[in-house]
Amino acid sequence: MESLLVSGSEREEADLERRLRTHPGVTRPNVVAVASPKGGVGKSTTAFILANVLASHLKLHAIAVDASRSGTLGRFPADSARAASSAVELLDRADRIGTAAELRHYVARLPSGLHLLAAPHERVGPDSYGQLVTLLSCFYEAVVVDLGPGVTGPLARLALERADQVVLVTTPDQITATITIHALDQLDGERTTVIVNRSHPRLMPELRAIEECIERRDVRRPISVQDDRRLSTMLQSGTYSLEALDRGTRVAVKRLGLAVAERL
Repeated sequence: MESLLVSGSEREEADLERRLRTHPGVTRPNVVAVASPKGGVGKSTTAFILANVLASHLKLHAIAVDASRSGTLGRFPADSARAASSAVELLDRADRIGTAAELRHYVARLPSGLHLLAAPHERVGPDSYGQLVTLLSCFYEAVVVDLGPGVTGPLARLALERADQVVLVTTPDQITATITIHALDQLDGERTTVIVNRSHPRLMPELRAIEECIERRDVRRPISVQDDRRLSTMLQSGTYSLEALDRGTRVAVKRLGLAVAERL
């Protein structure tokens, strides 16, 4: 009777929810780098939804850091939640920050419990970002860093080397997927999760080809996230809510959260 009344997707979501909620937590700070060799693939969106799951479901003290020149991540919180001070000001006062409460002027605070540090208006070098992540690791259990396009630049190399794990983002189109798969050769497959954004049933041949190429590199099966207009609207209006998304998108987001949680 239960199998008739409850769909397979409902059972999967319930199982994902249970596994996320019962995760044992962490014993040290974790840095997760979200990267892509190409821009415009939904990397900032991926960083945002991942960091929200870590905060809301795992109950971690989590912060998302915008290290991309586009500053996309910093625009997702509602205007009323955005911080008054910048990341540059935080760096200037880093040696005087002694408690988590002193960070509240620099970070946006979201309903999920996630904190977010927007990108500075001025250009900041790799060493400064390294100092910033080191500082934040003193106060947060999970630091999710949204990197700019590319995996070979000075900042990207520094972040990828220091990160405990990497989320590599692509889309199903052949050019982007090919570039991303080649980028895997420069990363540690055991600590890398691949996300395929903008997936669609009509793109199943492309998705299967991507899966086969990734499996040959001893990387776990990629997680597909469908193209969801509701998600896009929520992010643009500062009203993001995981439970308000369609089930297909919710399940994909929770799969991503669990994949990263299992490697914390």
